[in-house]
Amino acid sequence: MDLRVFDDMNLYITPDRFFIEPCNTEEFLIIERPSGKVSLHTADSKEMLPVHGYELRKICGLLGMIRLISGLHLVVVTHRIFVGLMYEEPIWQMAGTDVIPLAGTLTHLSEVQKEHNAIYLSMVREVLETPYFYFSYGLDLSNTLQRIETNAGGGGGDVRGLFMQSDKRFVWNVGLVENLPPLPQYTLPIIHGFVSIKDVSINGHTLSWILISRRSVRHAGTRLFCRGINSEGDVANYVETEQIVITEDDCVSFVQTRGSIPLFWSQTPNLQYKPRPQLATRMDHMHACARHFDEQCKRYGAQGLINLIDHKGAEEVLEKAYEATVKAMANPLLTYVSFDFHKECKKMRYDRLSLLMSMIASQQESFGVFHTDHTGQVYSLQKGVFRTNCIDCLDRTNVVQSMIAKRSLEQTLKEIGIFKPGQKHIDPNSMFEATFKEVWADNADLISVQYSGTGALKTDFTRTGKRTVQGLFRDGLNSLTRYVKNNFQDGFRQDSIKLFLGHYHVREDEGLVTPSPFAPEPTVDMRKRMIATMLLFEVAVFFVILLYPAEHSARTGYMLLGWGALLALTGKYSRKHRLDFVDRPKLNSKK
Repeated sequence: MDLRVFDDMNLYITPDRFFIEPCNTEEFLIIERPSGKVSLHTADSKEMLPVHGYELRKICGLLGMIRLISGLHLVVVTHRIFVGLMYEEPIWQMAGTDVIPLAGTLTHLSEVQKEHNAIYLSMVREVLETPYFYFSYGLDLSNTLQRIETNAGGGGGDVRGLFMQSDKRFVWNVGLVENLPPLPQYTLPIIHGFVSIKDVSINGHTLSWILISRRSVRHAGTRLFCRGINSEGDVANYVETEQIVITEDDCVSFVQTRGSIPLFWSQTPNLQYKPRPQLATRMDHMHACARHFDEQCKRYGAQGLINLIDHKGAEEVLEKAYEATVKAMANPLLTYVSFDFHKECKKMRYDRLSLLMSMIASQQESFGVFHTDHTGQVYSLQKGVFRTNCIDCLDRTNVVQSMIAKRSLEQTLKEIGIFKPGQKHIDPNSMFEATFKEVWADNADLISVQYSGTGALKTDFTRTGKRTVQGLFRDGLNSLTRYVKNNFQDGFRQDSIKLFLGHYHVREDEGLVTPSPFAPEPTVDMRKRMIATMLLFEVAVFFVILLYPAEHSARTGYMLLGWGALLALTGKYSRKHRLDFVDRPKLNSKK
């Protein structure tokens, strides 16, 4: 039975119903408006399709439905970009979506509800427009090749369909599907992260080199509002990255993971450039951390824990606590390596990363790779993974992961006969070397945009193999942009992710019977307006006093001094209430 997901479809919109008709098939869906009741019909019911009085839209994927104040909304894919072929299956990047209300009008809402419904709608679009989501109609992108082969996530041809066999940790429309009945050929699972497929030539051999990064939906969020671990053992910014090599005869996969330090800690934005990490004092770190690694070991085998944070300064408390917790667990499957990236590589001495690579060389050899051929013959399984982290699991982490991946790739190319006799490394002047660096830098940028709002830092090293002055300037600009977004925009982004993933459920009586999370806070709003007005007025008067007189006298000096003191007092008061200016999440009170 062919359970590929339908691709090109016609969406007929009428006042009472939505009709979704896959092209070149003999069945269609009906979604009743505004109730959202879904029914599947076959060729015998073709006469139910509308012949006039409808709006026709072309769609290429059904993601699900989400409930806002005005009722249910249908979420569909309207545009896609071809990424490449994997096992002859096209892989697509999502390039356009539509969110269509089932309610025909908003007349049943109050004016305030209409405003708040628009905010929720903009949240849904905020997530859908975050680059990038990927999908396939016939290949499970959420599972590694090893999980597919060992049937951990369901093999190809599973009668449950792609969505049911997918690894729900990495399916980002899992919350949207809750409002649909089981529809294996209609429900399109999407992953968030990065996918690159390159057909390359090495020593005259043509092969496909593929990189897939999958962001987890568990404990998902933005950089400073989502840190550490939760009580279920899920960590922030958890990403599984799989490097795949496919030749005429062989298929080899190598998997790594990254994730926030698995302790209860926070780094709440407070207008400081870099808030100090705070380790929670009344939480059971051991239990949550053990729960996290129990699942990781069950899924991946042995764990090589690479901790790249500073051993001194603000990050020291986390480094010591993480090491102590791992030692106390005494799990024989865990190997902890702490490498102070900034200290070891200061003054742009990135060549010193070779010290770290030497420390983990034997463990990487023992982990191995997943190796199979096109007949399904399995030659080896990957027996463990490296789990790398820095403070954000972005910049330092990506540099190290790319180096580990390159070593694995070189060992694979030697093993399957791509390298020439005696060759141990990829030619540094080859086209593939440039491609490898470019793709890993692109991977770093996208994962960083998705978590922090900006591209990654230190990608000049990933792209060129060395740190550059231009790279330092770019890092400075990205750091400044991160500061602005993390303090003044990420509350909205955090809420958007929570809503999209189904971690917050909107009630249709919000703003009438139940309180709205967007209700104004009079005291805070008044204080923000007062501080902003005072600061602007005082700065303006200060410059008037400074610039207006033709000659400056002692009186002018006293006035400047007095007004400067008043400005300083206002600044001190505003610093005391600086959290009022931080864009904080609002969807925390209920589900």
